[in-house]
Amino acid sequence: MQLVVMLKIRSALATVLVSVLLFVLLFLPIVASVKAQTGDLQGFFSAKYGGISIEVEATKETDPGGNMKIVVTVNCKADVDISYLNISVYGFINGSTQILISSRTIIRSTPLQSNETLRREYTIVVPNNVWGITYGQLFLGYAIGDLSSPERNPGFPLTSVRNLYLKTLESRFGSLNRIYVQLSQAYMNLSQNYDELRMNYSQLQGNYSQLQGNVIDFDNTRRVAVILTVTTVFFVATTLYMIMRRPREYW
Repeated sequence: MQLVVMLKIRSALATVLVSVLLFVLLFLPIVASVKAQTGDLQGFFSAKYGGISIEVEATKETDPGGNMKIVVTVNCKADVDISYLNISVYGFINGSTQILISSRTIIRSTPLQSNETLRREYTIVVPNNVWGITYGQLFLGYAIGDLSSPERNPGFPLTSVRNLYLKTLESRFGSLNRIYVQLSQAYMNLSQNYDELRMNYSQLQGNYSQLQGNVIDFDNTRRVAVILTVTTVFFVATTLYMIMRRPREYW
C-alpha cells in the first residue's frame, strides 16, 4: 500500500515538474538581435522562445523602387503546433510618414516536430517615395502540447533604403563646391591683376604729373625768352634811332 502511494506521489511530482518546465520555456523567452551578414543578406532579428526559435534575414540595402528579399527561418526544439506566423514590413514616405509596405503569412495552422527547420523567403518592391530604415514586425501564435504560448509581436529594424534625393543633392553640392573653388581662385587672380594695374596707374599718373610740370617750366622759359628778345630788339632799335637823330657837329 505504501509503495503504491509513493509511486503516485512520484508521478504527480514528475507531472508538476514537466508543467513548470514548459511554463518557464513558454513565458521566459530569450530575444537577441544579430548583425551577421550572409552575402547580400543581413541578419536583422533572432529570438528564442519555448521550444522554438525564429530568425529573420533581409537585403542589407536597396533603392526606392528596388527589391527587398526577406528570409524567415523557424527552428523547432520541441513538437509545436504553430497557429500563425505573420510578418509585416513598414517604410517611411519621404523618410518620415510610416506606411505598410507588405504583410505576409509565413505559417498557418502547421504542426512541426522537434529538430524540424522551416525556411520561407519572398521578395517585395519598395515604393519610390520611401527611404530610410524600414521596420519589421512578427506575429506569432503557437502551442506546445496543451500549453498555449502568449502571442509574440516583436519589432525590429530592417533593410536600409538609400535616399537618392540626398545623394543627388550631395552630388550637386560637390559640383557647386568645385565651381566655387574655381571662381574663388579666379577672383584671387583678378584681384592680384587689379593691384598690379593700380600700381602701374599710380606710376603713370606720377610720370604724367612730372611731365606736366616740365611742360609748364618749358612754357615759362619760352615766354621769358620772347620777352627778352622783344626787349633786346626794342633796345637796339631805340639806340639806332637815337644815334641817327643826334645833331651833327661842324668844325
